[in-house]
Amino acid sequence: MPVVWKATLVRLNGEHLSGSTDNVSTAGLNVIIAKELVIGEPVRMDIVTPCRLGTRFFKLDCVVVYQKGLEQNLGYAVGFKLLQPADEYVGFVEMLTQEKGWGRSIASGAA
Repeated sequence: MPVVWKATLVRLNGEHLSGSTDNVSTAGLNVIIAKELVIGEPVRMDIVTPCRLGTRFFKLDCVVVYQKGLEQNLGYAVGFKLLQPADEYVGFVEMLTQEKGWGRSIASGAA
């Protein structure tokens, strides 16, 4: 589901990277950041989801599954697989997906 939410990534070495999502699902996310990561790298992600239902905060554990450099030095699109996503996050994404009419098949696929 295409959404733009604030994402703060925390690497194992403690480095914080700011970015934003460009699509999310119950299984993974795609985030735009300014720095390359390592495929397989575990990352802690803090998500802020401002919407008409009120601001929500989620802490997600994930692992990098792909990355692609964007044209014109606009950063990197990085794909993350979620590791045991919280029920609150899954429920929120499923609710938004159904509300937008995208159906469950999109929400349950990887971002």
